[in-house]
Amino acid sequence: MQIMQGNIWILPNSQGLVQGVSLLLKFQTGPSLERYMFAPKDYSNSQFGGLKILLADDDGLNRIVTKKLLERLGCLVTAVSSGFECLGAISGSGGNSFKIIMLDIHMPEMDGFEVAARIRKFNGPNWPLIIALIANAEEQVKDRCMLAGMNGVIRKPILLHQIADELRSVLLRAGEKQ
Repeated sequence: MQIMQGNIWILPNSQGLVQGVSLLLKFQTGPSLERYMFAPKDYSNSQFGGLKILLADDDGLNRIVTKKLLERLGCLVTAVSSGFECLGAISGSGGNSFKIIMLDIHMPEMDGFEVAARIRKFNGPNWPLIIALIANAEEQVKDRCMLAGMNGVIRKPILLHQIADELRSVLLRAGEKQ
């Protein structure tokens, strides 16, 4: 692991027992592939340093990987596993500190569309910024996200450059409105 500059995460279930293991290894790739898979060297001290993000995704592995990618960009990430937990984190103390909320749109019980609608109902159209995490590449899903009051979309599987590009784009658009 250390030789390949990798990381390993153990995913516990609700009883604290091992549910799964995630392994991330860095392989040598050609320069063109590396540009798309890994962060350019200047990301570590980018404009995302200290950006507070609330990540809501019911899939444990997706949540861990996305959180690690965001942290690699310098973001401060709070991760939750449901729409209800997301709303609780926003309404709880310190909830106003989140600049961006990243929502998986396919969560059980309360999907990302419902969470976004509730956030917009109680917090207004400009705060917080919401980015949808979608598995579907159809344009109508992206349009539905925008109509639901979301500010951006990232398609899964998520790559570091996608997150950086969408964060930059959403923050720039938000700056133009203010």
